[in-house]
Amino acid sequence: MTEKRMKPFGLRVVVALWVLFISACGVNVEDCLQDESCGPVIQVVSHDGTLPENPYDPFWDGGPVPVKVELGPQMITNPKWPNPSTREVTVRAAKNSSGIVIMLEWNDATRDSNFDHSALYVDRAAVMFPVTSAKEAPLITMGEAGKPVNIWQWKSVGGERGQPGVRDNPNSQLIFQTIEDLNAEGFSTLTDQRQQDVKGVAVWKNNRWRLIFNRSLTNANANDVQFKQSVLMAIAVWNGSNKELNGQKGISGWLLLKLG
Repeated sequence: MTEKRMKPFGLRVVVALWVLFISACGVNVEDCLQDESCGPVIQVVSHDGTLPENPYDPFWDGGPVPVKVELGPQMITNPKWPNPSTREVTVRAAKNSSGIVIMLEWNDATRDSNFDHSALYVDRAAVMFPVTSAKEAPLITMGEAGKPVNIWQWKSVGGERGQPGVRDNPNSQLIFQTIEDLNAEGFSTLTDQRQQDVKGVAVWKNNRWRLIFNRSLTNANANDVQFKQSVLMAIAVWNGSNKELNGQKGISGWLLLKLG
């Protein structure tokens, strides 16, 4: 009698486990390449040594393959921005056994920084990731309810978390910058994380910005993206001299940050 009762229960457990297994296997971020909902591919190269903390480390010119990513106008929400001044960003990425580093590089004829905390329009850039992998990616509009995104934002302004940058030449001012680890679930929901896990620095040189973000591959922060496999990533750039702020920016669609 007991045996007859256990068999159906055990069968239900096995079926349930298979459903969970199949569902989990079905969430393959790289499938976005087939349905053309993401791209291009940013290949994250593996590196045995310490990841560079300087955007002009020789590593960047001989290691990761640079990928040019087009930025388009922000025409989804007000204030719309049909003519962003930054239309292209070059992206490189690398990882070692414990961390990941992502570099963005773009042309900018002016260095718009806030040395005295009074300038409103400063140069900024950000990368955005879905917090968790799902069959359908969050809306590119900073996520959506129930589908949060993790945003790493840099701006050339000193602040509570200002980090000293690198001199672009011996006669330049020292650039102070703010790197923020943020979350959002749609427009007007941007929140600052209590636990800040991202580091970074930018250098303006020869009318170009080079910016690197650096973080551990994984951590215990449930609000952070975890780099256990390939992930989606989007990019935004603001040009202070073009009076770009908030939604006034150049943006990409979802890219594939390919690990492995």
